[in-house]
Amino acid sequence: MKTFYKTLLAGFLLGNVAVSAQEFNEVGHKSLGMGGTGVAVKNSPYGLFFNPALLAAKPGTKIGYSIGGGLSEKNMYNIINSNLANVQDVEAFNKLLESNNLQVKLSGTLALQLPEFSFGQLAIGLNTSVYGAIGLTGYLPTSQSTVDGAGINFNISSLVLTEVPVGYAYSFDPGLGKISLGVALKYMNASYAHNSVALDSQFNEEKVSDLLNDSLKREGAISSSNVGIDLGMTYAPVESLTLGLVGKNLNSPSFGFGETKLKIKPQARFGAGFNPSERIVIAADIDLTNNDVITLGGTRLQSQKMGVGIDFDAVLFSARAGLAKDLRQDNGAIISAGIGFGFLDVSLAVSSGKSHLADGGTMPRYVAFQVGGGFTF
Repeated sequence: MKTFYKTLLAGFLLGNVAVSAQEFNEVGHKSLGMGGTGVAVKNSPYGLFFNPALLAAKPGTKIGYSIGGGLSEKNMYNIINSNLANVQDVEAFNKLLESNNLQVKLSGTLALQLPEFSFGQLAIGLNTSVYGAIGLTGYLPTSQSTVDGAGINFNISSLVLTEVPVGYAYSFDPGLGKISLGVALKYMNASYAHNSVALDSQFNEEKVSDLLNDSLKREGAISSSNVGIDLGMTYAPVESLTLGLVGKNLNSPSFGFGETKLKIKPQARFGAGFNPSERIVIAADIDLTNNDVITLGGTRLQSQKMGVGIDFDAVLFSARAGLAKDLRQDNGAIISAGIGFGFLDVSLAVSSGKSHLADGGTMPRYVAFQVGGGFTF
């Protein structure tokens, strides 16, 4: 358990620890506490990042900031805590190697929606996400019981991805309800570093933590830039109900790092938001695409999330709760909640699925937090 907290603190405080992924980027403190929802939440200051059409769905000046991090794990501790010098079930061990990773993400976001003008709504933002990846590649031959000399590699990578989006949205009512259309063009810069070491029978949780700390040096990092395009729309048949649809990274922006290439594939998500009153919103989102989560450590995972949430927002107090599930991951239900007082807000999400550690303790397969705040004028 001490090793888990050491790993967690290293990632959250220093920023470059363990995997990444390009699943749908759920930005902001409100979304995290509401089950990851946001595509049709028109009161949020982070509409630029979730669905640019939200800028015109509820016009006005909005300001938001958030910082936070998250950690997820799949099969890594099961592998490391095996008897690596004498693997009894080689077939089961290789099955774990096919899908494993340890992930940490640290992010910071600023969002500013400008005052409404006669031809639509503009917004600008900044999001920096620090990803790291640890993943094991290779397999154990059936004729061998020890990992020593088996060619199984521990891959350690880190990626810093910065986005500067500028969004525009316009709304109109053809008589059947309010329709908003939005677009966001974003400058994207990525910086990548990688290292690899062989797995041997002496590896344990403590060595994994030390390896993560070594990766913080980011020696030999290479940068690459590109432009991304997001398109979105919302439809409100009545004032209290909003339906949203967004397509992100529609141009499949790619980044070259010498022999390594990162390609961010298009993503689509649908959402609904219901406002029974001015202070309450109930929301639901679902990924329409099965998103590749390319763990920089070398293994390949997928993500497709769905979530529901509720938020109560008064002038100087807010509270929220949510429930989410990644249909392509086995981390159980993701339970989230948040509370805020004015410009300071905290949200936390934890999975019901657990991983077992060597000392007999357990850790959630997914945990994340966000601290932030926002105002709407």
